[in-house]
Amino acid sequence: MKTLRIRLMMASCVLALAGQQGLHAADYEVFGGYSVTKMRPDNGANTATMNGWNSSFTAYPWSRIGLTADFAGYYGTATGTYTATDGSTLSALNTDIRQYSFMAGPQVRLLNSRRIQTSFHALFGAAYGYVPGTTSNLIDQTTFASLVGSNVDVKVSKRIAMRFSPGLYLTQFGDGQTQKNLRFSVGPVFQFGGER
Repeated sequence: MKTLRIRLMMASCVLALAGQQGLHAADYEVFGGYSVTKMRPDNGANTATMNGWNSSFTAYPWSRIGLTADFAGYYGTATGTYTATDGSTLSALNTDIRQYSFMAGPQVRLLNSRRIQTSFHALFGAAYGYVPGTTSNLIDQTTFASLVGSNVDVKVSKRIAMRFSPGLYLTQFGDGQTQKNLRFSVGPVFQFGGER
């Protein structure tokens, strides 16, 4: 009797795991939410915390491998000394700064259960940074950008999940030296297609 119960429990666990892996995930995902990162407009300058928005669109032509397009805008206040585009050194005190990024790349689903879905992405593209000055722009530069990170999606309803997305954000503002910053985004993700 005890052996039969153990076998039934093992069979139930195997069927439950098989059912979880057999879930059909969404074919498309649309994300939009709040995002925070840091920016150092010039290698010798102070780092500024920037708040803003992040949106992305992911299409999954294969069940676990998708393609993501990511767009973000950040806004903050800079203080410190900056090297202007003409090479002169200028001081910025409480200057409003902006940064926009446009990246794309692969996204891979790692876990897909009824309540939680996780994925990993590696995105590459460009970032535009802008620090205005009184007579000329202190920084007005488009540079290489990349993001390596993950998504943790917690289901709220059949087609909506709450996404938590940390990542390592790389830019090359200033004279081209790579700057490493953390980026964190949070917000709803809407899922379309597939069988839920």
